[in-house]
Amino acid sequence: MKKESKYEEKGYNFIINTLKHFKRFFTNIVTDFTVFEEKIRFQKYKLSFGERDDDIYISTFPKSGTTLTQVILYCLTTEGKMNFNHIYDVSPWIRNASFLRQKPKELASPRVIKTHDKYKDFPKKTKGKIIYIHRSGMDVAVSMYNQQKNYNNSELKFDDYIKSFFKSKNWFNHSKEWLKNKNDFDIIYIKYEDLINNKRNEIERIISFLNLKCSETAINRALKYSSFTYMKQHESKFGDQPIEKKEKVYNKFIRKGKEGEGKKQFSKEQRKIFNDLYIDKVKDLEKKIFINE
Repeated sequence: MKKESKYEEKGYNFIINTLKHFKRFFTNIVTDFTVFEEKIRFQKYKLSFGERDDDIYISTFPKSGTTLTQVILYCLTTEGKMNFNHIYDVSPWIRNASFLRQKPKELASPRVIKTHDKYKDFPKKTKGKIIYIHRSGMDVAVSMYNQQKNYNNSELKFDDYIKSFFKSKNWFNHSKEWLKNKNDFDIIYIKYEDLINNKRNEIERIISFLNLKCSETAINRALKYSSFTYMKQHESKFGDQPIEKKEKVYNKFIRKGKEGEGKKQFSKEQRKIFNDLYIDKVKDLEKKIFINE
């Protein structure tokens, strides 16, 4: 076989590198198109789902007590029968439903709606009221790391995950915009730590904010069914479940429900990086909100 000349080798390398460039270019186009398609699809879904004046949104960054609050609100706004297959049947996560190509559910008012959306994704004239649950960012990071490890990558290292957590700044930016509330949405702010340590008091604050008429029976029901013990025993009603058999851990969605794990697991250097970002983006807003609360 004839040996390639240096010029031929350079030519092949040029073609290969050019093809790689075009591959990246078109991959980015496909990714952007997919994101845009999902955005349009969600807008269509919301049009079908509609808006009501008494809609109740539970807004959180992931792993911040969303499901816990859904159960509480479900118990306060209905007869609290726990015979549903999954919490999304009675308290939908509409963005996820749109992504899964599901039809909007017909629900009685008031509807309790889950969202992890960024603040900017809420229209300025959004109807209804919003309950925003705010959890310590370090605890969120530890909880998200464990979920990512269980669901997506059993080999995921904590240090690697925390690097990506800092790089994205997602928790910091999400918290900042929701705490700032520049569009003046009707929001009650609740600390996750208060919700688990002084749940009855926070339930009473929620009842007052939403102008609900709740009996002592309804409050006790909310306390019972939102307990860690009950939710862990009935985890299939609340967590993600596999569509088919895969090597994933699905029985740890309800994991611990505790506070302070971040401080224990973060290294000194990681705590320093976290605190620098926290002071820059969240601390003053957080202090202002929860002093007023």
